[in-house]
Amino acid sequence: MLLSDKGGMNLAKTGQKFKQQCDRFFETAEKPLCCIFCEGTKIYWNGQRERTASVLIGDEVVHLTDILCKRVKCANPECKKSWTLRPSGLMPRRHFQLCVVANATSKFLFDPQATLTLVANAHRCCRRTVGRWLDWIAGIAAPADLVRRLLNVSKDAVSTTAFKVSEILQKAASTAKKIFERTAKNLCILEALGMAQGYQPPGFRGVVEAAISNRDRVTTYRCPVIPELAQ
Repeated sequence: MLLSDKGGMNLAKTGQKFKQQCDRFFETAEKPLCCIFCEGTKIYWNGQRERTASVLIGDEVVHLTDILCKRVKCANPECKKSWTLRPSGLMPRRHFQLCVVANATSKFLFDPQATLTLVANAHRCCRRTVGRWLDWIAGIAAPADLVRRLLNVSKDAVSTTAFKVSEILQKAASTAKKIFERTAKNLCILEALGMAQGYQPPGFRGVVEAAISNRDRVTTYRCPVIPELAQ
C-alpha cells in the first residue's frame, strides 16, 4: 500500500509499530513450560515461520508481511504435536485479525446503508469472506450462553445491551435472517462483556483473544464453537 499523505504516513507508522511489537515478541519469547495439548513438560524449539496479517489501524486495513513467529514441539512420544507462539493480537490460522472481522461485520449489520460489496471493498477482502465472518461469529456460542457469562460479570451490563436487529432483517434473505440476527446478538453481548471485563474495544476481539489465549486449532470455520464461550 502506497502512503504519501500525512494521514497515510501516520497509518504506516502505526502499522509498523504493531510489526515491531511482533518482532520483539519473537526475540524474547520463552519456551512454554508444558504442552498445550497433553500438558507434557518436555518442549523443544521447532524452527520458525513467517506470517502475514491484515490489521485495522484507525479506520483503514493495513497488510503486514514477514511477521516471524517461533515454533515449539512436544517431546512426548505419544503427542509430538507442534504449535506456533504468537504475540497478542495475532490469531491462529487467520490472516484478517479480529479487529478487522469485528469492524467489518458490525459495519454490515448495524449500518443500514452498508452492503456486502461496500464492506468487503473497504476491508480489502471479498464478499464471501465477510459472509464467512458472519457465519463464524454466529457459531462461536449461543447468545443465551454469552448472556449467562455476562451475568456472572455484571448484571447491570445486560440491561444496557441492545439488540439492533430490526434493520438487519430488511437486508437479509429469508435463509440468512436467523444467522444475521444471531451474529448481531453475539456482537452486542460480546461488546458488553468486553467492557465489563475491562478489555479495549472491540469487545469481540478482547473476549475471544482471552478465551483462546495462545492455544491453536480453535477458530476454524469448520468447527467454529469456542468451548470457553459456549459453556
